[in-house]
Amino acid sequence: MKKKTRKLTLAAGLVAGSLAVAAPALAEGEVVFASWGGSFQDALRSAMLEPAGEALDISVKEDTTNGIQDVRAQITAGAVAWDVTEQDLPSCETLKREGNLEPIDYSIVDTTGIPEELINSHYIGFINFTKVIAYRKDAFGDNGPSNWADFWDLEKFPGKRGMHGKVNYNLEAALMADGVAKEKVYDLLATEAGKARAWAKLAEIAPEVTVWYRGGSQSAQLLRDGEVDVIHMGHNRVESVISSGIEVGYAFDGGTMDIDCLLVPKGSPNKDNAMRLINELLTAAAQARLAVTMPLGPVNTGAFDTGIISEEMAVKVNTHPANYDKQLLVDPNFYIGQLGELTEEFDTLIQQ
Repeated sequence: MKKKTRKLTLAAGLVAGSLAVAAPALAEGEVVFASWGGSFQDALRSAMLEPAGEALDISVKEDTTNGIQDVRAQITAGAVAWDVTEQDLPSCETLKREGNLEPIDYSIVDTTGIPEELINSHYIGFINFTKVIAYRKDAFGDNGPSNWADFWDLEKFPGKRGMHGKVNYNLEAALMADGVAKEKVYDLLATEAGKARAWAKLAEIAPEVTVWYRGGSQSAQLLRDGEVDVIHMGHNRVESVISSGIEVGYAFDGGTMDIDCLLVPKGSPNKDNAMRLINELLTAAAQARLAVTMPLGPVNTGAFDTGIISEEMAVKVNTHPANYDKQLLVDPNFYIGQLGELTEEFDTLIQQ
């Protein structure tokens, strides 16, 4: 699909000291960045891309991506147009295994403040988002379901349930509901016995789920309208419901954290500038600016020390040090190679 490329109009001039590691005083030329479009990319532009272009004195152009197939198509055609693109974590790992990515140049990309588990030889974490258990206070007061065992407990917490309508996150939730520590979830799912245990536990709650939602906007509408009393949904969407005046409670305990990452497609025409752009997007200041623009978690922990994120807001951010370790970081390796099979079994279960 041919997409329209947007060129940003950027002021010339270098912002002294903006690079966290040494780079030439002027990195002439351009770089093409592709993300998901819409209001999210608008936020990226104002919070990150425009300041990065000014700091590097390069022209930052934009495109939009629909996912992994777009990257593959460019590489297969020998016509790579993107220098940096944001993709979901399973796509990043899959493209790496296929040999479709340039290695990240860590002599340019500074990883200070970025958790080790988000740093890979061929991609690096960019933003974090978490699905949490959220409940309406008009159904449960201030003491609603706050962990997966509670979510499964219809006797103690009766009410209408909502869950993500894809297999992702649900098997993990089922094992945590069955008492498995989050640190052991993927070790168990790597075994046939562990998967069987997760499916059996998920089968207990499936008939009680009122809605298996497909999109984030749908999940917010369900909670806002009271069509569900408790739901597993993105914490950023929960905050949007709260801001609309609905009293909702949630906690990060047992939340399923996922990330989008940045990568450089094999054959990038502006590879050096791609690395410099990635470095700028991961600075503490850039990450903090995005966090106050959209309720998503910065990967750089230094973002909380910039003064850009207020203390009141910081404690509501999923990657704040007080919240980070309470959550399960999704492992893309579990799904690669068996997502189709897992999806088929999941669809069969929820349709019964």
